[in-house]
Amino acid sequence: MSMSEPRTGSAALGVFVIIIAALALVAFFSVRIVGVGQAGVIHTFGVVDPNPRPSGLIFKVPWASLEQMNVRTQEFTMSSRAEDAGRGTDDAVQTLTKEGLTVGLDITVLYRLNFDQSANIFRTVGRNYQGVIVRPAIRNAIRDVVAQYTASALYTEGREQVAIKIEEQLGKAVQSRGILVEDVLLRDVRLPTVIQTAIENKLAAEQAIQEREFKVQEAQQEAKRRVEEATGQRDAQQLVNETLTPEYLQFLYIESLKEQKDGNVIYVPVSPSSGLPVYVNAGSEKSGN
Repeated sequence: MSMSEPRTGSAALGVFVIIIAALALVAFFSVRIVGVGQAGVIHTFGVVDPNPRPSGLIFKVPWASLEQMNVRTQEFTMSSRAEDAGRGTDDAVQTLTKEGLTVGLDITVLYRLNFDQSANIFRTVGRNYQGVIVRPAIRNAIRDVVAQYTASALYTEGREQVAIKIEEQLGKAVQSRGILVEDVLLRDVRLPTVIQTAIENKLAAEQAIQEREFKVQEAQQEAKRRVEEATGQRDAQQLVNETLTPEYLQFLYIESLKEQKDGNVIYVPVSPSSGLPVYVNAGSEKSGN
């Protein structure tokens, strides 16, 4: 065996090791995993690939970068109290009603990023789409919708309609930007103490009036029922008096005798003037007794 053969074998082994190392290096920079609930956005030297990658294992060129955009349902809370808001004092909601009163709202918006537009959002807005798009749109929708209602309506039956209108306006405003609004929860409406007390007193007075009206209607219906009942009894008694003639009572007496068995004798006192049983004719004013 010549000395060149070991050198050739060592060189081949070195080449193999280099190839393996190169492949490992390429795989290290090329293979990525897009997490669950994320959209993978690939960009190369400032150029964004418009086709986002779904969750799972993906391959890219080593010099390309991968950004992951959250496409899960997210929430953004605004409150009339700064300590409850999502981003501090900037998210404390104070707005004007139809009559110019200042009210505070506690509101939570559920939204998510449109997967198909995630690459465009990353290119035009970046990862902070919540602060750039969602938050200003929520504040604008709240201001526009609340200005259509009075404080009393916001505090009572109008609250549900306000939430629906905010959701509609907000959805239209952000949909073209790649944001999908899922729900708007209007948790509370805070009015000035004086206004809230006045509204509560008014509602209590209206409730008391309704209760009194109900009692009056109930009494009227009961009186009407009693009148109708008395009228029915009077008419029934009048009908009986008109139909119980002496001839009809005598007919009933004869019919009752037919139903008696042979051999039975019934002794009944009779009226001398009519010959009818006294107990049958006792209720008639026409019997002459």
